[in-house]
Amino acid sequence: MEAEVQDFRTSQVLNLKDSERNKIYYGFLYNYSSPHTRRAYLKELKKFYGFIKLRFQGLSEFDVDHAHLVAYKDELLQLGGERAQNLSLNSMNRTFSCLYAFYDYLLDLGKVKTNPVQRLKRFKIPKEVKTIDLTNEQVEKLLAIIPSESGVGKLHFAVLTLLFTTGMRQSELANLRFRHLDYENEYLVLRYMSKGQKEMVTPLNQRTIDAMGSYLKWCIDENFSMDQEDFIFRPTINPASGNLNKRLDGTSMNYMIKKYAKLIGIKGNVTIHSARSTVIGMLLEKGHSIDLVADFVGHKDISTTKSYNKRKLSIHQSLSFELA
Repeated sequence: MEAEVQDFRTSQVLNLKDSERNKIYYGFLYNYSSPHTRRAYLKELKKFYGFIKLRFQGLSEFDVDHAHLVAYKDELLQLGGERAQNLSLNSMNRTFSCLYAFYDYLLDLGKVKTNPVQRLKRFKIPKEVKTIDLTNEQVEKLLAIIPSESGVGKLHFAVLTLLFTTGMRQSELANLRFRHLDYENEYLVLRYMSKGQKEMVTPLNQRTIDAMGSYLKWCIDENFSMDQEDFIFRPTINPASGNLNKRLDGTSMNYMIKKYAKLIGIKGNVTIHSARSTVIGMLLEKGHSIDLVADFVGHKDISTTKSYNKRKLSIHQSLSFELA
């Protein structure tokens, strides 16, 4: 990478010598710890400099303004084609993010007076969640096929029931400790911090309470530690070290849902995230407002909630009937 930075030669700009100029690029790129990010950003900077050099002779990247960025945006759009797909638009937005970070860095160094990318409008990318949304019937079949006699079965049933009745994120469930179980107005709730540090208070319905109760009774019979800081959901076996007092990992949870989805004949990319998508779709299909659903699953932006919904409203749910 050092050699690539040293090879990034241009004419003197702002009375800087090449070595000083290279130092700026080096300082910007190596401010990122990820080699992948450094390579990607260096590639984008080279492309942008090549455009400036070709289209605006005598202009350096240190002297560009908003209009030059707009011209570069137009150039990228033409290269993407008139029918640029979402992937191409995402790629262009990543280019602008790189340039924004670069000029922000130059602004901090006092090498530019303003960030020319500041007012550049990015492409709007329609949000789409590609994970499979299970139907209500498939959820019932999936839960019904889980064996309830063994400890493994009780764990699987409790985890999947909780996910399909709360829409929790995988990481949120994995990090649940016994101190997160609480009562509010006589309701058993889970009180935890969601992604984005939003406090969640999620009541548990009777179905979920029963599933968790069966699993926790098994934990008691197995003499599992159940102190306030212990994880609620833990592996039932650990051939590597034998230590069971640790949180359940994402690989194990994905294995659960994939296993039972396959047994009932569901095809496609079913992951633990499918449970969250299913909950959102189910609630919206039942006519609940998107604001309430977003709050229930911990979304700050309702457009994110909307992107999860793959179900179409039935004819009888059309808003036209509200205007009769």
